[in-house]
Amino acid sequence: MTNPFQLRWLQGWSFEVVLMEGNVQVEARGFGICLRTPLYPGESPQVAADRLVMAEDQRRRALYQAWIRDKTASGDALLRTTGLTDNTGLNPKSLVVVGPQPVAA
Repeated sequence: MTNPFQLRWLQGWSFEVVLMEGNVQVEARGFGICLRTPLYPGESPQVAADRLVMAEDQRRRALYQAWIRDKTASGDALLRTTGLTDNTGLNPKSLVVVGPQPVAA
């Protein structure tokens, strides 16, 4: 394994195994952010990187859904007072981009 490394199913992310504060950590860089997570005993760097990005994706989805709920609730109050209808279709975007699977020869 090289350092930095990439995972084929997480496009746009670059990972690096670092020694920081006396602990081995996996550092992820992508989409303008930098994330770190400890490398647990018996865990491979690839699994730690996957766990880190998936946890961040879940956090961001939850924040997005909370924002949509708040926006919808305030928008519903506005629609009731004005009598207008809302036809916006908002779809959450994921940080995880799944590409085509390469065929091993």
